[in-house]
Amino acid sequence: MLSYFVTGTGTNVGKTVVTTLLTDFLSDQHTQLFPYKPIQTGANIVDGKLLAPDPEMYKHVFKDSEFDRHCTYVLQMPSSPHLAAEKENVTFHLGKIHQHITEIEKRYDGIVVEGAGGLYVPMTKTGYCMIDFVKELMYPVILVGEAGLGTINHTVLSIKVIQAKQIPIAGIILNGMGREDETLENDNIKMIEQLTNVPVVGTVPFVHNLEQRLKKKEERAILTKNWDKNIIKN
Repeated sequence: MLSYFVTGTGTNVGKTVVTTLLTDFLSDQHTQLFPYKPIQTGANIVDGKLLAPDPEMYKHVFKDSEFDRHCTYVLQMPSSPHLAAEKENVTFHLGKIHQHITEIEKRYDGIVVEGAGGLYVPMTKTGYCMIDFVKELMYPVILVGEAGLGTINHTVLSIKVIQAKQIPIAGIILNGMGREDETLENDNIKMIEQLTNVPVVGTVPFVHNLEQRLKKKEERAILTKNWDKNIIKN
């Protein structure tokens, strides 16, 4: 069973893009990996139903007849899971999430789990956070951060927390969300690896019309062309 947990240094750093690309990247070596997001907030109402936007992106690389299994809880409020659940009168049952994961593990060759926000995003108002959930699963973590200015601090702090919790770390993927200087990005990679002893798997380059490009296999291959297959593999 091949399993990874994708988390980020914060919100909107590109976890969903990386989860989508990682699913495709690993499925080239395996029959099928299943992308799964336990909790989706900030969902949209389409035809009277809540639509989870992150699993919608997974459809570019994964097509099946049971797509509702890609997300256990879907909430409309664009906030931390604990607040959205409180405002929408929803109670998260972690046992239900773990049950879904077990079912996925039985049916597929592997699973890529995408977290919500960063490591210390609260899942419940009692203070149970995303990192507590990661600790329970003990899947190797892929940490997603921005490739540009400011990422050294955010990335190193996140890695130190993961290491302190003795959670396995597979590697780091940096997302080129803006037009950054190549010298800066290369130095960021060097310093992050030096300060954490955790390898950078690769980067996702800045491109226009990213979601459109995710729809095509040849474009996805371009986006992951510098990913190190020796870091994330069977």
